Amino acid sequence: MGFLMATFLAAIVVKGQPVAPTLRLPGTVQPLKYAAELKLIPGQDRFTGAIDIDLNVHQSTSVIWIHAKSLDVQNVSIQTHGKDFPTLAGPRDNDLVALQTQGAIPAGPTRLHISYSGQVSRILTDGLFQQRYDGEWYIFSKFEPITARRAFPCFDEPSFKTPWKLTLHIPNRLHAFSNTPAVSETEESGELKTVLFAESKPLPSYLVALAVGPFDIVDAGKAGANGTPLRIIVPRGRANDAVNAAGTTPKLLSLLENYFGIPFPYEKLDQIVVPTTTAWGAMENAGLIAYSQVLLSAPQDDTELRQRARASVMAHEISHQWFGDLVTTAWWDDIWLNEAFASWISRKIINEWRPDWNGKSDAVISQSVAMNSDRLLAARKIRQPIEAPDDIANAFDNITYSKGAAVITMFENYAGPDLFRKGVQQFLKSHAWKNADAADFLSALDLASGRGLSSSFSTFLNQRGVPLLHVNVSCHPDSAPVVRLSQERFLPLGSSGSTAATWKIPVCMKWTNEGTPQQECVLLSKQTDDFPLPETKSCPGWLLANANGTGYYRTKYEGGLLDRLFDPGFPELREQEKVSVLQDVQAFFAAGRLDAGQSLQTAVRFGSDPSRDVVQATFGFFGTASEAVPVQLRPNLARLIQSVYSPRAHRLGWIPKIGESRDARLLRPSLLSLVALTGDDRELRAEGARLGRTWLDDRHAVNLDLAGTALIAATWDGDGALLQRIVAEIKTTKSQRERSTMVTALRYFGDPAIARSVLDLIFASGLEPRELTSLLTPARRETRPVIWDFVKQNFERLNARLPGARGIPFAAVLPLTAAGFCNEQRRVEVQSFFEDKIGMLKGGARNLASALENIRLCEAATAAIQPSIITYLQSH
Repeated sequence: MGFLMATFLAAIVVKGQPVAPTLRLPGTVQPLKYAAELKLIPGQDRFTGAIDIDLNVHQSTSVIWIHAKSLDVQNVSIQTHGKDFPTLAGPRDNDLVALQTQGAIPAGPTRLHISYSGQVSRILTDGLFQQRYDGEWYIFSKFEPITARRAFPCFDEPSFKTPWKLTLHIPNRLHAFSNTPAVSETEESGELKTVLFAESKPLPSYLVALAVGPFDIVDAGKAGANGTPLRIIVPRGRANDAVNAAGTTPKLLSLLENYFGIPFPYEKLDQIVVPTTTAWGAMENAGLIAYSQVLLSAPQDDTELRQRARASVMAHEISHQWFGDLVTTAWWDDIWLNEAFASWISRKIINEWRPDWNGKSDAVISQSVAMNSDRLLAARKIRQPIEAPDDIANAFDNITYSKGAAVITMFENYAGPDLFRKGVQQFLKSHAWKNADAADFLSALDLASGRGLSSSFSTFLNQRGVPLLHVNVSCHPDSAPVVRLSQERFLPLGSSGSTAATWKIPVCMKWTNEGTPQQECVLLSKQTDDFPLPETKSCPGWLLANANGTGYYRTKYEGGLLDRLFDPGFPELREQEKVSVLQDVQAFFAAGRLDAGQSLQTAVRFGSDPSRDVVQATFGFFGTASEAVPVQLRPNLARLIQSVYSPRAHRLGWIPKIGESRDARLLRPSLLSLVALTGDDRELRAEGARLGRTWLDDRHAVNLDLAGTALIAATWDGDGALLQRIVAEIKTTKSQRERSTMVTALRYFGDPAIARSVLDLIFASGLEPRELTSLLTPARRETRPVIWDFVKQNFERLNARLPGARGIPFAAVLPLTAAGFCNEQRRVEVQSFFEDKIGMLKGGARNLASALENIRLCEAATAAIQPSIITYLQSH
């Protein structure tokens, strides 16, 4: 960080260096209000700014600590009690600046003024950044978690929640947007204008937002109790792509208002499209939500699969206006209060709005993905202590989002939706416009439910790992059947961790009593406990220990219970419950703790089930098998997949049929992908490849849900000519969604030489490197070594070329490119390569630990299940 010192500062004598905060700013100085002024010219790499911060100095001090990064400070002044204090600004580590005065500042109201300049990045997609779209330059901001300091010298922590007032100087032909409505626009000389925005409600710095450019504005009407005005803001010429989002927003906002019992908290709701983002897809800025173009924009004839995905993201971000904005986490260890709740409520609201979408099974799949991450010893806790600056960025992971949402769902199911909602509403009303932490929420939940849930909830918040629930039933002629539940930590084969762990687990059981369905929820707070089945005299025909599929635990049924659950119990289960049972079985298989024959036979049995959700839940068994099967037996695995799924895949075909069911439309893309690619059904793959090439010529010739799958079928056996054709299309296509589809397909070329040519595109001219980061994620077993060699050869160059995010350099995520390897030689190689690098990469140590653990677990699981896979495939 460079600092230009005014000549009047030369006389200041600084006696010693003040001791810098190690992590958090001291509480001796509190910001009360910000007034910031920026001159922003899209296309120019520098901006100028000035900021006035009203402060309350709680105790006399000669140094004020503040955050700033990549800013050049020209002038600093402090005024208090009618006196000016000449000030010296000195940069420190961790983006800190010491504002040191000659003489101590007395306690009381104080005003800090800083004039400065900074950079508008053309590479990053956080801080202040700019992008060129269709020949025009646009400036955007994305400040979460700690990059507001790239735009403003400020107290860049969530607990400092204060009003902001922005003034922007921009070219007069452009539009400007911020969190609040513009109250005036005044022309200046030199083809500029001044845009003054209304003062905001209290906001932490990371929720402040702005955008400047030649946007189109789509009016989405008004909604909610206060008639909140709604707009979709898009790059020039893309207004037609906003129709779906404009139609969806009013309903989502009204449903969220109704659930929270609080009107929309801000004066307006603008939702703005950013052409390209990296490491984030959307950002919940108060009153100005930002989305990647690929998430929010859509053609008017968009498909249901895409509508579902878009509505889910929109509900997540709009819900943040209450959870995260109205009430803000006090510190980053409680970011789950934002992200887990938004993930949970978005599913709840979508299920209420569109019950025909049957979204509850999707929640079970998300829960299982979280458990897969949580099985690692390197996994975070939901409420992980923040001990260093790089821990902040690591907090935005699958544990925070998906595990957090799953745990909330489990306790809502246990407490009951009405009591849980009461607790949520009480929490929001008590802490509106303020900050809160986990204790505040749990207290509100206890008060509303009267069930003392906080101690149980805390065992999941503050403890990493997945519970493994053992279930057994004993039956006696003269008394009620008894369910014995015992718990330990679920660990895959090869893990060096201890299974000794205890949670307070809400277990909701479901069974039949002489043909009548029964359900009971209990709390398992000990390692082992017995629970009589109430009002049940005879031994139940079957028992499910995860009613509604909401339990965050793996379930191991003992003594033939699993067989009885499959038959006769399965027809009596809800779709999400069936999916949950199959996910557990598949997880034991992947962990090396279940025989391959039993596992694959389960997939074969349910692979032809009438339910789309059940069929899709069986696909993971074959994904696990494909990782462990020897090369010479891959044709056997492909034939097994074809025997289970090809008849249905061929009936569905690549072309949707008039009058076909919704399930047929939704199953087609994933089923065809499995059969044509992993199943090596060459007839289906050839037809898909033909359609993929046709789509390159005519974007309307192929169903939107199938275009990506068809193009992958083309690249699967594709040659260099196809690669060049796709690259040419990427360079000329304006639609971010279409470019994303093509970039994804590039990952599936199987020829090693072509795969290497694909990776070289990251450094090619005429392509946007921010769009190409996914090329470093292996999509095929055959290309993992190619990607790993490329990473090793270009490590420094990749770090310099590709944008990091949330304060973490791009190279910090590169260990994850090797996480799919499955042998000791590669594990040693990965560890050796990063040994002298990882310490210099913020956030990288956790990624490396995760990658190495994944490789080690894959080694162990493969060694355990490969013999039984070989036996099974040779006999089928």
